[in-house]
Amino acid sequence: MKKHTRLILIGIVLFSTTIQAQSPWTREKGKAYIQLGASGIFYNQAAIDGKTVDLNADYNDITSQLYTEYGLTDKLEGQLILPYKFISKKSTTDNTNIDLSGLGNITLGLKYKIYDQAWKISSGLQYIANTIAYNNGVSTGFAANTWVPYVTAGTSIGKWYYYGNLGYGYMSNDYSDYLKFDGELGYNIIPKGHIILAFNSKNVVSKESAFYNENTQWLSYLDRQTYNALGLKLNYEFKPNQFGANFSVFGAFGNDNAPLAPSLNLGIYTKI
Repeated sequence: MKKHTRLILIGIVLFSTTIQAQSPWTREKGKAYIQLGASGIFYNQAAIDGKTVDLNADYNDITSQLYTEYGLTDKLEGQLILPYKFISKKSTTDNTNIDLSGLGNITLGLKYKIYDQAWKISSGLQYIANTIAYNNGVSTGFAANTWVPYVTAGTSIGKWYYYGNLGYGYMSNDYSDYLKFDGELGYNIIPKGHIILAFNSKNVVSKESAFYNENTQWLSYLDRQTYNALGLKLNYEFKPNQFGANFSVFGAFGNDNAPLAPSLNLGIYTKI
C-alpha cells in the first residue's frame, strides 16, 4: 500500500447522489425540467483509510438516472432523482464473479426561493432514501437514509452566472454525517451553449461505526467518503428552453474511502 497523493479524474456522480448541484433558481409554477443521464466507472483500486489499495478484482459501476424538477408554485419546487445501477465484480485471482442491478438511493426534495432580486437565495431539503439492492457484499448505493438541508445563493450578470450551495448531510444506520459544498461559474460561450467551471466537495464531520460493518460496505459507497473535485461542464441547448444535452468531467483531490478511476457523465434533458 502507498500514500495516495496524485490527482485523478473522477466523476462526481459516483460520490454524490445527484449529478446536479442545487442552484438558487426554481422552476415556475407548472413548469418542469426532466433529464436522463448515464455514467460509468471501472476500477481496480480504491483509496481506503488514507491509503491506495489494489483490489485484485475488476469493478464496474454503471448508473442510469432520471432527474426531475417541477414548479409547485412560483417559489416552491419539487424534485425527484431516480437512479438505476448495474454493478459487477470480477476477481483477477479466482473465478469469482458477482453481478447486481437495481435501484440506487432515490431522492425526494423541496426547494424554496426566499429572496428574488438581483441575487437569488433559496433553501431546500433533500431526503435520500435507503432503497438500494444488496447481495453477496455488493450494493447499489449507501445503506442509510440521509437528510440534507441546504442553502444556495447566486446571480447572473450578462453572459455570466455563478452560485454556491452549502449543505449538511445527516445519515442514519451509523454512517458518518458530512458537510457538502457545491459551486458553479458559467459563461454563455456561444448562443446556445455554456462552459462551466464547477467545484464539489464532501467532507466528513463525524466518524461513525458503519465503516467497520462488512455487511453494509461496498467500495463505491463506503462510509466516511470524502472528496474535493474541480470539474468542467459543457451544456448545449439544441432548441432554447426546450431540449439540450450536457457533459462533465472532474479532477478530484483529497479523496478517501472511494474508488480511484476515471468517469464521464452525459445527460439529455427537456424543459416543459
